[in-house]
Amino acid sequence: MIKKIELLIMDWLKSAGFYAPDNHFIANCILFVAALLVAYGLFYGGQWLATFIAKKILSKTGSLFNRELLHKKFFRRLAYFPALIVINIFNGLLFTPHPALHRWLSVMISIAFVLAVFRIISAFLNAANATYNTTKYGGKGAMKGLVQAAHMVLYLIAAIFIISLLLGLQVGTLFTALGAVSAVLMLVFKDSILGLVGGIQLSINRMVRPGDWIEMPSADADGTVIEISQITAKVQNWDNTIVTIPTYNLISQPVKNWRGMSEAGVRRIKRSVYIDMTSVLFCTEEMLARYRKIQFLDTYIDQKQKEIAAFNTAKHVDISAEINGRRQTNLGIFRAYLQRYLEQHPQLSRNFTLMARQLQPTNSGIPIEIYVFATTTEWVKYEAIQSDIFDHIIAAIPYFDLRIFQNPSWNDYQLMSSGLSSN
Repeated sequence: MIKKIELLIMDWLKSAGFYAPDNHFIANCILFVAALLVAYGLFYGGQWLATFIAKKILSKTGSLFNRELLHKKFFRRLAYFPALIVINIFNGLLFTPHPALHRWLSVMISIAFVLAVFRIISAFLNAANATYNTTKYGGKGAMKGLVQAAHMVLYLIAAIFIISLLLGLQVGTLFTALGAVSAVLMLVFKDSILGLVGGIQLSINRMVRPGDWIEMPSADADGTVIEISQITAKVQNWDNTIVTIPTYNLISQPVKNWRGMSEAGVRRIKRSVYIDMTSVLFCTEEMLARYRKIQFLDTYIDQKQKEIAAFNTAKHVDISAEINGRRQTNLGIFRAYLQRYLEQHPQLSRNFTLMARQLQPTNSGIPIEIYVFATTTEWVKYEAIQSDIFDHIIAAIPYFDLRIFQNPSWNDYQLMSSGLSSN
């Protein structure tokens, strides 16, 4: 049939006055242009048909991944193949007698095949990424970085195939030649390679994910990770500034990740008040009588007194001197009060560590540390809970005949000066 059409075109050219030895080649060129038009129609018709069939099938049994394939134009890109096959067939039928042109067209068609395969695989990867982002793990890993790395590998492979086609070399020969310049390539693509390694490790080990609150002092980063790509990660600080960090640095440098706090739904309060050591006293009966009026302490004091009395009696302690044996102190009772106060607090978790403890004395006094977990991770609410607790503690300290240690202020020096002057 093609031969008959070719003869008809040559007769038409002859009748039109285009009689020349090249009429056969001109007829082939006209046929090839017609083949290009047919391929063009097949391409757009194939796109419509592939989309139509895919929609019909997906409307009945379509999964989320299949819908993403449709959305990312995976099925539409399959239409490249029938169009390229038609062009390749006509090239073989029409231009075999013209080796140079036939070879050049074959190379171009082969390159088009490589690019078509690349675009189809790219659509598949994008659909997989979009499907992953809709799962419960979506947005929590460096999936975007992995997809970008896969695209980079595809670009490299496609470039190698295209160069081998243009130069007429075997792909293996080209890979051997690339091995000789691998050191240069590694230097040029150092950031991309490190980013690829970092992205894979971040994704596999789930070290840092978009949405995590991280602290990285070396990069002046303290905020939420908003994006992790192949080469860089973006962190939005709490002052709304954006810090860009090389992805590899997230695994090669110290990073504090607050994800565990967010997932647990609690946030730690770890803060101390400093007690003046000179205000720590053995409790007298009068002091104990006053402390019994404080909520949470009446039962504790009575039980403690019985325990101490039993011990002193068993050890035959001379209690005429306060220093002998065991006695309650105002600081010990204060710690007991704090423990019971914290245990009754409605905004502190009972499922995590909850305690008031005494730390190593320092030049600034005796630290009494509160170590608890608030039942919220919201910053404003957390700070309000912490402030309310320490407001109460600071106000309660004088009720236990204790004093908070603080360095003298200018007002203290003025009072001292006025007292000396009056004397």
